[in-house]
Amino acid sequence: MALAAAALTLPSLLADPAAAAPSFAWLAVVAVFALCEGLVVYLPANRNSHTFSLREIPAVLGLAFLPPEQYVTAYLAGSLVTLVIWSRQRGLKLAFNVALFAFEASIGLLAYHLVLGGAAATDLRGWLAALVAVLLTDLISAAAVAAAISLAEGRLETSLLREIVVTGLPAALIDTCAALVIIILIDVRPAALPLLAVVVGLLLVAYRAYVKLGTGYAQLQTLYRFVGSTGRAADVDEAVEAVLAEASDLLRAERAEVVVLGGPVGAGTRHSLCPRDGLMSEALSPADLRSAWWAPAAEGSPVLLASERQGRTADTPRDGLAVPLESPGFRGVFLVAERSFEKETFDARDLQLFETLGAHAAVTLEKARLVDRLRRVAAEREHDALHDALTGLPNRRAFNEAVARTLGAGVGGAVLLMDLDDFKDVNDTLGHRAGDELLQVTGRRLSALVADDPTGGAGAGTVARLGGDEFAVLLPGVGPDAAVLRARDILASVTAPVPMQDITLTTTASIGVAPIPPDARDSDELLVHADVAMYAAKASGAGVSPYVPEDTDAVHRRLALAGELPTAIEHRGFEVWCQPQTDARTGVVTGVEALLRWWHPSYGWVPPTEVVAIAERTGLLGRLTLAVLAESLRLRSEWARAGHELDISVNVTARDISDLSLPGSVGALLAATGTPPAALVLEITESGVMSDPERSLEVLAALHRLGVGVSVDDFGTGHSSLAYLERLPVNEVKIDQSFVKRLELEATDSTVVRSIVLLAHDLGMRVVAEGVESDVARQRVQALGCELVQGFVVARPMPGDQVPGWVAGRTPEPLRG
Repeated sequence: MALAAAALTLPSLLADPAAAAPSFAWLAVVAVFALCEGLVVYLPANRNSHTFSLREIPAVLGLAFLPPEQYVTAYLAGSLVTLVIWSRQRGLKLAFNVALFAFEASIGLLAYHLVLGGAAATDLRGWLAALVAVLLTDLISAAAVAAAISLAEGRLETSLLREIVVTGLPAALIDTCAALVIIILIDVRPAALPLLAVVVGLLLVAYRAYVKLGTGYAQLQTLYRFVGSTGRAADVDEAVEAVLAEASDLLRAERAEVVVLGGPVGAGTRHSLCPRDGLMSEALSPADLRSAWWAPAAEGSPVLLASERQGRTADTPRDGLAVPLESPGFRGVFLVAERSFEKETFDARDLQLFETLGAHAAVTLEKARLVDRLRRVAAEREHDALHDALTGLPNRRAFNEAVARTLGAGVGGAVLLMDLDDFKDVNDTLGHRAGDELLQVTGRRLSALVADDPTGGAGAGTVARLGGDEFAVLLPGVGPDAAVLRARDILASVTAPVPMQDITLTTTASIGVAPIPPDARDSDELLVHADVAMYAAKASGAGVSPYVPEDTDAVHRRLALAGELPTAIEHRGFEVWCQPQTDARTGVVTGVEALLRWWHPSYGWVPPTEVVAIAERTGLLGRLTLAVLAESLRLRSEWARAGHELDISVNVTARDISDLSLPGSVGALLAATGTPPAALVLEITESGVMSDPERSLEVLAALHRLGVGVSVDDFGTGHSSLAYLERLPVNEVKIDQSFVKRLELEATDSTVVRSIVLLAHDLGMRVVAEGVESDVARQRVQALGCELVQGFVVARPMPGDQVPGWVAGRTPEPLRG
């Protein structure tokens, strides 16, 4: 622009330097230029402000009354006075404006004289020349300003050029018309000029008021936009970014920040919006907070920093606003600084508006914080809903969803179901903390092995804990044979020793493998198949077993019985049958053994061993034992009232005698039925005693103190330690019927029985021979020293209510030698 202006004006100035000499008219135009440039109206537009002045009036006067050379110098001199003295411009900005004014003056002068020709300034052609010169000058000025801003901000500002033209040209047209009226008055009636000055002054005041009113309305509209746009923020970061962007735009500030204050020490975090990098966060120390210009806002006092303030530090902005942010969830400071147009600064009205923004911003940020918290809680609950709390593994629901996805993908695969053998023993002997630790170790081992997929197939699979000590594994894309091999690898890993509580725990497991058939419907069907296979593996002791469809009937039976057993226990759906015991010499009935019997309408008589296994599997074993004890003692009390004082023996399992609450329960049942403690004998197996000798000894000792008898059933078939047997408070041993049968077949095969009898007598115990089915066998066990006989030779098992009649009608048959 400077070069173009020099090219247009310097030739004439150099040709006749005297033509540019100052005159009275030149000085008057310079003064009017300086005055009009000082009386400006700033119209905010987006991030900048447009300047509207009365510069067109001295420009038109200069074109009409000054020679061309004086016009250019007057234009520059008057503008330069305002820029340097009034606006205090320096450097690049001053150079840009001087070059712009020189270019405007030279172009306006050229256009004016081209249109004017030889006409007078007061003629119609003079009017047209003045309008063309002014409008062309304003268009050039608008284009130059838009270009400069576009270069500074790095993007094309066509909208800014449009705003300048739309709002600036009408003002220029008005100023030009006013200047032409002044020219006419000077030519016709100069005395009327004061009247025109009053009108122009009032118009200027009205225009400034209009701009102020428009600015307020625009701020109100932007405030509504602020509330609407920030209210739609989905999370805290979006809310902070929206609040800063809208506040910066509304107050036309270069900087907008939110400082979140945290903790009693006063430390905080500053969030700033950077045009290029987006939202930036920075930790602030207590010293930073104390030295900040907005520090009073942290204590609840708004801050207005005006540009007139002197003695600012390097970290203090030219101007700024800061207001406190208060909400139930956080405390902070909201601030803006560096008004984007240096001619404006923040004032009290801006502070009042910013306080309103701060109130809305606090609500917005608090809402976003609550939404974030709700989302975190929802995510945690969703995670908890799909994962096991103890092991962190997916749960049954998540496993079902994974199987459904695999079925939908049609990649095939296999489902593995694993159960830890004798897990309850770990809980009972080492405590539930040890059991939890074992489950966690098992989960980690399963995850590590299954995640390391050696097949390179459809994926590493899914490991889930279904509940208790049951784990399920999904292996997508793995064939049946490969699935069995993977199951064996898993079994080897899971059953490796586990260091725990100063001991090394070794556990066993059973795994069922169910291949995914092409017509598989859902996860439940596959888990049933895997469960069938797992029980087959447990029954066979193989550890791993694939699903065989023929095993399904057995599983259906077990599931049906497991489902109906609680009702049978609760409502006495089972029966207690009894098999009498007699004195080996006199044949007198001394007692009976209580035997569990359960009749099922679909499956008939269910073997006691199966009932006990199902009760143990479903956690009902303790309830079943107490129910059988209660029914047995009830029957015994009825016999006593009928005059038959008989002992009654009841079988209990290894888990029962590991239960420290058993003695208390037995004592309560004895008291409730009025049964003498010595009339009750609890039968245990020697293998059951040896599963946890120390704990069993504690329970049996408590029963002994109660006065209850203890019998070791099936003696000779287990692996008891004689040392423990000597320590146990046992009253009798029962010789297993396998030895008795051999006695019946061969009288010479009596070594084992004789040894057992001698050992028992040495320990002060009586001996019962069970399974005696003939007189020959009865004579031989009596000859070997057995005190009691039980078996078909005496009587078959009978319902408990038939015992009194059977005893009353029996004639003792003493053994004859």
